[in-house]
Amino acid sequence: MEKYRFPYEIENFKDGSPWDSVRVGPKRYVVSSTYRDLASKFYNFDLRPDDVFLLGFPRSGTTRCQESIWLINNNLDYDKSKSIVIDDRCPFLDLEVQFPTAFSSENSEFQDAGTNHLLKKMISPLKSLPNAPSPRFIKSHLPLSLLPPNLLDTTKVVYIARDPRDVAVSYYYLMKRVLPNDIGFEKFWAAFRDDKILLTPIFEHIKEAWGQRDHPNMVFLTYEDMSKDLASTLRQMSEFFGKKYSEEQIRGLCEHLSFDKFKTNKSVNGEQTVLKTFDVINDSDCAFIRRGKVGGWEDYFNSEQLKESAKRWMSENLAGNDLPFSV
Repeated sequence: MEKYRFPYEIENFKDGSPWDSVRVGPKRYVVSSTYRDLASKFYNFDLRPDDVFLLGFPRSGTTRCQESIWLINNNLDYDKSKSIVIDDRCPFLDLEVQFPTAFSSENSEFQDAGTNHLLKKMISPLKSLPNAPSPRFIKSHLPLSLLPPNLLDTTKVVYIARDPRDVAVSYYYLMKRVLPNDIGFEKFWAAFRDDKILLTPIFEHIKEAWGQRDHPNMVFLTYEDMSKDLASTLRQMSEFFGKKYSEEQIRGLCEHLSFDKFKTNKSVNGEQTVLKTFDVINDSDCAFIRRGKVGGWEDYFNSEQLKESAKRWMSENLAGNDLPFSV
């Protein structure tokens, strides 16, 4: 039985993405049209007090954060982490709305005959998570307002944010697997900037979490801080979860999470996860774990006009608030 009535209007919206989209609520978040039938299920997802949620806009460092959270809460069990893919250890709650074809309500599988066979075997997290053992580790790219209203008062929540310009570049190269060939980065950036890409507007997404950063059940992280001083971030998360690790153990975790090791770790680098469902593109920039560079956006905004556009966009969206980014 649903505890909460879903409070937002959902309107049709066709953007430049490969499939139909809808806009949701007063902030007009863009989501796949498959969301329409699932909105209330996400909003009424049955929580447990020992759940751990990881939230963040796509391409903000959520996978590395997933691995950190799981290991911190599982006694740094590296052998187990390497033997079970991250999507099984920390399911992606809204996986179902990342694709144009809904999962079957009868058997929880994709039914489109044209869909990659691996997709057709995937089970909806909405179906599998209610039967999962506790504690559950759950990832979501949905903003707080589209998740259960009692989320923060019930569970522990980690939110990770990243400079939106770096996000735009990384998101483009992930989406390049499914984007039409005529959509280059410049066209994608214009759509991202104008809030026409899946899960935008990114600033509203981040602001929702930033506004809750002092809640005792929330820890707000940035990709930049995690990259600059990973050890401090890991200590912060350990304290948040009531765990205590020695400096030697923290160094070992830093080594495990180092970019070079992470990129070759098959349990987290996408080789055994949902990315196998996409056509392979022979382009290292399209790898799930790409470069991990802070400020790397400037390498891709390859004209002064594009760079000025990005800086102006940042200035406009940072005006009047204290979000942890700089122009």
